[in-house]
Amino acid sequence: MKKLTTKKWLTSLAIVPLTFYMAASQATSLQVKLQPSDLHWQLLINNNLLSPTDIKIEANERSFAQQLKPLLQQGNYQAVADLFKQRELGNDSPALQLLRGQVLLTLKQFAGAEQALKASLSSMPDLVKAHQGLSLLYMQQGNYQQAQPHLTRCIELGQADAQVYAQLAYIHVQAEQPWSAIAAYRQALMLEPQQAQYQQGLLFSLIAAGDLGQAQALLKELLNASPNNPELWLQRAQIALQQDNNKQALASIEVALKLAPSNASNQLLAAQLHLTQGSYSRSVELLSNALASTQPAQIAEASEISMQTLNWLIAQKKWQLAKQLVSQLNPFINKLSKQSRAEFSVYTAQLAIEQGNFKQAQKSLHKALTIDPNLGDALLSLANIYQQQNQLTQARLMYVRAQALPEYQLSAWLGLAQIEIENKNYKEALSQLKKALNANPQRQDLLTNIRALEGLIQREG
Repeated sequence: MKKLTTKKWLTSLAIVPLTFYMAASQATSLQVKLQPSDLHWQLLINNNLLSPTDIKIEANERSFAQQLKPLLQQGNYQAVADLFKQRELGNDSPALQLLRGQVLLTLKQFAGAEQALKASLSSMPDLVKAHQGLSLLYMQQGNYQQAQPHLTRCIELGQADAQVYAQLAYIHVQAEQPWSAIAAYRQALMLEPQQAQYQQGLLFSLIAAGDLGQAQALLKELLNASPNNPELWLQRAQIALQQDNNKQALASIEVALKLAPSNASNQLLAAQLHLTQGSYSRSVELLSNALASTQPAQIAEASEISMQTLNWLIAQKKWQLAKQLVSQLNPFINKLSKQSRAEFSVYTAQLAIEQGNFKQAQKSLHKALTIDPNLGDALLSLANIYQQQNQLTQARLMYVRAQALPEYQLSAWLGLAQIEIENKNYKEALSQLKKALNANPQRQDLLTNIRALEGLIQREG
C-alpha cells in the first residue's frame, strides 16, 4: 500500500490514514436463514355431500344437493360457489354452510369462507370439519394465533389426523417454540411416517431446539433418501455452524449451490463463509453473482454483505479484489442506506490512496462527509491528506471536527499536536498531548513525548 508518510518528530506520533472496523465475531455468528418448507395444506372437500356418519343436509335441500354433486365431482368449484350465491347463508343447514365454506376456502375467497364456516359452528360448535377449515383459512392468511384454538379443538374432539398435528407443529415453529413443534411433528409422523415434509419440519425444529445429536441422525437418514435436496444440505450447514465447524458448513453450502445455483441467499451465505476461511476470490465471485441476479427484495441484504466484505478485503489489503467488488457495487449505490453510501465513499478513497491518486481520494472523502458530516474515518483521512500537502489550516479543521467524536478523539489530539509541532507551537502541542494522556492513561508511550516537549520548551524559554 502506498501509505501517506506521516512526518516524524521526537519519538513519533502514529496517525492512521484510515481506520476500519470489523468485529471478529462476525466470522463466527453466521447463521443459515432457514424456514421449514411452506407446506401445501390440502382441504378435502366432501364430494359426496357428507357421509351418513356426518351431519346431514335437510330434506328440503336434497334437490339443491343434486345440482351440486356433478359440479363437485368435476372440481368445478366456481360453479358451486355461484349456485351458493343464490341462497341465503342463514337459511341453510350446518351441512350446506360447511360445504359452502370449504368451497370458498378452496377458491381463496377467505371472507366468505370464514363467514360460512363460523355460521356452521354457531349451530354445531363441535363440528370438526368446520374447525379444520377455519384453522386452514387462518394459516393461509398467516394468522397463526387464530388458527391454533381450532386445531387444538380438533384434537380435543378426537378427530385429529396427521395434517392437524403438522399444522399445529408449523404454528409452533412460527411462534419460535421448537420443543412444542417437535412433539407435534412426531405425532404427525406416527400417523404418516413417510411424509417428507413432516420429516423436514421435525429436522428444522430439532436444529432450532439445539438437539443436534438427534438432528444429525435424522438428517443422515433424509440425505440418504434425498441426496439432491438443497434444503437438507442447508440444514447440514446449519448444524455445522452451531458446532463451529465452518469448513463442513462451507462444504454443505457449496453442495446446496450446485443443486440450486441461482439461489441468491445461498450465494450470500457461501460468500460470508468463504471470507472466514480466507478464500477471498471465491467470496467475491459469489457476491458478484448474487448482486447480478438478486431479486429486488434481496438487494439490501446483498449490498450489506458486500459492504462488510469490502471492509474486510481492505483491512486485509486485498486491493484488486476490493476494486472488483467496488465495481460490482457501483450500480447499487443509490439503494444503499445513507450510512452505507458514506462508508462506500471512504472505501473508494482508500483504494485511491493505494493507487497514489490523492486528488480522487479527497473527492471521495468530501463526498462521504457531505452524506455524513460526523464520519470519523473520513475526517481523519482527509486531515492526514491535507497535512501531507502542507495545507495545515484545512488539516486542523478536520482534526477539530474529529475530536468532537469520542471514538476518534485520541487520533485527533495526536494529529493536532503534530501540526503544532510543525508550526513550532510547542506549548499548544503539549496541551494536546496532555489531553490525550488524561483521556488514555494506558498510553504511557505519550509520556516520553510529553517530557521531550517540556524539555524543549524549557530550553527555548
